[in-house]
Order: sequence, then C-alpha cells, then structure tokens
Amino acid sequence: MHAVDLEGLSQPLAETLGAATDKLERDLKTLVTSEERSAARGEVAMLFHAQFLLDAAEIEYTRAIEEVSLAQWHYLRGIVRMDQGRVLDAIGDFSEVVRQEPKDHLALYRLGTALAVTGNHQGARAALLRAELQAPESPAVLAALADTSIAAKNWVLAKEYLERSWAAESSGQVAYKLGLVWRRLGNLRASEEWIQRRSSAAPTIDDPVLLEVADRSISPSFFVRAAKWAWERGDVDEALQAYRFASNLAPNDVGIGLGFAGMLEGLGQVGEAIEEVRRLVRENPDEGSAWRRLAMLLHPTDVIAALDAARTAQGIDNDDISGALLAAVAMKARSYALAVSTYEELTARNGDNPYYFYWLAMARLADRHCSLALESLAEAIRIRPSWGEAHVVQIRALALCGDLAVREQARDKAVALLRQRSDTDMRLTLAFAEMSLGNLGGAEKLIELERLHPDAAMLADALGRKRLPTLPFAAESPWWQPEEIRYSLAENTARKERSK
Repeated sequence: MHAVDLEGLSQPLAETLGAATDKLERDLKTLVTSEERSAARGEVAMLFHAQFLLDAAEIEYTRAIEEVSLAQWHYLRGIVRMDQGRVLDAIGDFSEVVRQEPKDHLALYRLGTALAVTGNHQGARAALLRAELQAPESPAVLAALADTSIAAKNWVLAKEYLERSWAAESSGQVAYKLGLVWRRLGNLRASEEWIQRRSSAAPTIDDPVLLEVADRSISPSFFVRAAKWAWERGDVDEALQAYRFASNLAPNDVGIGLGFAGMLEGLGQVGEAIEEVRRLVRENPDEGSAWRRLAMLLHPTDVIAALDAARTAQGIDNDDISGALLAAVAMKARSYALAVSTYEELTARNGDNPYYFYWLAMARLADRHCSLALESLAEAIRIRPSWGEAHVVQIRALALCGDLAVREQARDKAVALLRQRSDTDMRLTLAFAEMSLGNLGGAEKLIELERLHPDAAMLADALGRKRLPTLPFAAESPWWQPEEIRYSLAENTARKERSK
C-alpha cells in the first residue's frame, strides 16, 4: 500500500489515519476472502472520505471495488469523483450502482444530477423520473426534476415540481427558482414574493450511506468511540490515547472529560483521573457533575478537599444527587452536624425515601443524638419494613439509649433476627444488646467468635472497662460509609446494573 500523505494534518488526525492504514496492512495479510478484504479497504476509504481526503478515499474505494464490485463502494466513489470534478467517471459509478440496484433512488438521483451537469437533460430526466417512482416526496429529487424542466423551458411543469418540493420542505433555493419560474410565466407579483424567500438552503436528500461516512469524521465523538472500541478489545493503551485525543480536541466537553477520568480511575490511575477532573472544573467552574466527580475521586485520600468539592457541587445544582454526596462526604469527614442538616433537607424533599431517613439516623447517632436517631430509624423501617440493616442499627440504638424495658425488647428482637440471619453483624448486635442488660458473660462468648471484626474489638474494649460503647459501631466500621463513597465508580455502575 502506498503511504497516505498526512502532512499538514493535526497530530490526532494524522496519528489516527496512520494507525488505520497500518491496521489495514496487517489485516490484509490474514483476511482470506475477497469480501473481507473489500470491506476492510472500504472502511478505510470511508475514514479518508469523512476527512475530505478525496484522493486517498478514491484510491481505497477503487481497491475495494477491485476486490468485490459492490454497489456501496461504486456509489461512494461516484460521490468522491463528483467532488473532484470527474463527472464522467462519477456517471460510470452511479450507472453501475443502478445496474446492480435498479430501484436505488439515491443512485438514480445522483446519476440524474451528474448527467444534468454534462448537459444531457433528457438522460437526467429519465433517471430522475425513476428516482421519483421510488421516492415521490423527496424534495431534492423533485427540485432536480424541476431543473430538467427549466432546461427544457417547460415552465408550467417546472412550477409543479418546485411547488411539490416546497410542500415537502421549505428550501430557500427552491423559493428562488419558483420566483424565476413565475417571472417566466408572467406573474411578477408572485415572482417577487417567492424571490424574497430565497436563501442558500438547498433541498435535502436523506442519504444514510453518506451519513455512515460522516459518522467517521475525526471529531471528539469519533475518538470517544475509538476509545470504547479499543477498550472492548482489550487495547488499554490505545483506548487511553484515543480518549486523550478527544479531551484535547474538546477541552470544555464535560462528558468526554468525565469519561476519560472514569477510564483512568478504572485502570487504577487515580492521580491522573484527579488531574483530568481538576482541569475540567477549571474550564467549567459552574458544572456540578465535574465537582461531584472530583469529590468522589478525592475522598479516599483528601477528605477535606473532597468536602469542599462536594459543597461546591451542591451549591451549583442543589439537587438530591449533590446533597447525598455532600452528606456522605461529611460523614467521612466526621462533620456530623453538616451531614445531619443535609440529610434533613433530603428527607424534607423526599418523604418516602427510606435511604435518606436511614442515613439521617446514622448521622444523628454519630452526632450523639440517639433519641432523634431512633425517630429517623422508625421512619425508615416504616417505609421499608424488610430493611435488615435498619433493624440492626435500631437494635443497637435502642440498646444505647433506651430504658430497661426497651433494651430487653432490643435483645429479644436481636435473638429473633439471629435465628433468621446468623452472621457476624447479627451476633455482634446481640452481644451489644446483652451488654446493655449487663449480661457481660453472654456478650463475651458472642464477641469471642468475631475477634477480627472492628466492632468486636470495640465491644471487647468496652467489656474491659465494663461500660457500653458510646456509639453503635466502631469508628473505622464501613457501617458509617454511605453508598455514595463506599464504592468506586466502576463498582457503583455494576451495582446499578445488577439492581435493574
């Protein structure tokens, strides 16, 4: 294959096209059938075509045709040749498409307009009439037929076609031609009215084949697609490079930047992901989604900076997503008063959402407001009675701040739940309830089985001091971490997919 002249192109464009031709050379060594080789060459030809590299596109379309003479490649080569001014060669391509696909109105339309350029208006009209049979409401076909009628000085028929084209689509060029036709017909008033509507807008032709070419234009969206393709086939370096190109081409595009950051995070390159999102918030300081992602990335290592980012996001959007993230980061930062006030706002706006009542209870427990926490837990359980975690927290909270009768009820509830769900959290919850009633021996036996759990260590320390812990869970327990910060972006995405 002759090397394509990429001089003068931007670096992303040159590298992408170079990679495409290199890949084609490699693929051609392994592709067995002519159909496969034709498809591979045609794909690269469309990539060149989309960048208006017409000479390179024409060469590759020709090579694709030499492998298999497909109508699609003839059609696209014909369009390239028209753009190159090679009208007679284009007519040959469009004629071949019509030979293979006699009812292809797009090829008939292209053939008709090409013939008209050469002055063969009779041949053009014949092709366009066939196109009209297949697409009678196409504004472009009707306008082209009007042109052939104008060439034949058949003003009445030209007016009819132009009016039909205008009815299908209001086009400024059609309006101008209608004005000229009405002048020929002697109606100067109608002529003036139509000419006043003139513009450069041409009647459109719906061409899915050309749309497929346009879809390969080198743009930020192209590189995003290229990154996803590379990622799916396991080429991580190429995926990252493609996303970098997309980000460089559209530095203000928040969606692209966040997608790139997400890929970096998924690969464990969190530092680079943070830098990318920091760049995004500098470019888009009023974009709440960028600030939220920054908070998500920062909270494992710099919770204070994460809290500032979450505050900014909430100040911009003031929605439930931003509020829940702010409250979650506040929980991690142990800014419990902020967490309480934020969850109070969320419950006020979402009176039927048990999640917000549950975390309002957790924030109140952390802030040492046990009785208020019990009110929030009762509401969460009322809305979602089967929520096991809420029952666990409720038992421990009742053991912390209830009177003797309430603590006994908490112990009985823990025993009943342990029969249904015999796991570490339930055994330690029963231990907590037993300790609240002074049954230290029974609590110690339960704790002994779970020595490695942080809550077991907390309870063991409290047993040594013969005092109930002041909080229902150990400080380092994941129970204090809301879902917004407990999982990575990839894990949260997977959880959402599983929950559908």
